[in-house]
Order: sequence, then C-alpha cells, then structure tokens
Amino acid sequence: MFQELIVQHGPLLGLFISSLTGSTIFIPLSVEALFPILIRSDLDPYLIVIIASMGALMGTWINYLLGYFGSGIIERKLDSNRIDRAKRIMNKYGWPGLFIIIFLPLPLPIPVDPITIFPGIARMNFIEFSIVVFFAKLARYSFFVGIFNSLLGLLHL
Repeated sequence: MFQELIVQHGPLLGLFISSLTGSTIFIPLSVEALFPILIRSDLDPYLIVIIASMGALMGTWINYLLGYFGSGIIERKLDSNRIDRAKRIMNKYGWPGLFIIIFLPLPLPIPVDPITIFPGIARMNFIEFSIVVFFAKLARYSFFVGIFNSLLGLLHL
C-alpha cells in the first residue's frame, strides 16, 4: 500500500518537498528546473503548478515566521540600515510589491524567496501574505510550466 502510494505519487511528493525547502532561507534552489522532467513524465501540468505553489507557500511561511518571531535576533545580526530600508520598502509597496518580486519570471541576481522574511519583520498580515505568495507563485509557475510544455512539444520531446 505505502510503496504503491510512493511509486504513484513520488514525483509529486518530491516536487512538493523541493518546492518547500527551496523556498526557505536555508536551501535556496530553483524548483523550476524540475518542471521539464515532470512534464516529460506525463504529469498533469496543472497539478505540477498547484503542488509546487503549495510547497513554496509553506516554505515561505517558515521565512515569514522567522521574520515575525525572530526579528530581534535578525536585527542584531544584520545591519540596522538594511533592515530599516527593507521595512520601509515593505510598508511603501506592501502586497503589490511583494507579488511583483515573487512573480517576476526572470533570473534575478539574488534568490527571491528569502526576501519573504521581511514581511514577517514588517508585521504584514499573515493571511494577506499567504494569499499574495500563493497567487504570485501560481502565476510564476504557470508561466514556466507553459513555456516548458510548449518548448518540449515543439521539440517533440
């Protein structure tokens, strides 16, 4: 029973775990690199997007909670000017700014997900944070899955 479950849902479980861990400040990795492999294994593209988005959301919850409950420690470890600047940016741009940063389907010079620690430090509403992150990840991953699915189809792979 358990083995059957793992064999049947192993790739999705792996995607979920990769997405969750890759969205934390501890192990930044790009889950998008797994999408072509999962698409080629005939997994439903919609399921790939939803599972990856849910895993990423839970990973960013860890960052948010670290920022929320660990802000004192973080403020002692990092330059206070950088923390104050991040708080001002979060307060100025709020959820639209967070959505854009997370959604941008561009390779950025810095990992994006660790930035989600700052909404916790700035005390952004947790429900609002969760909704924004989920839909930004959903849009981002939909973009990448669509691109990879189209390219693999064009290349007959």
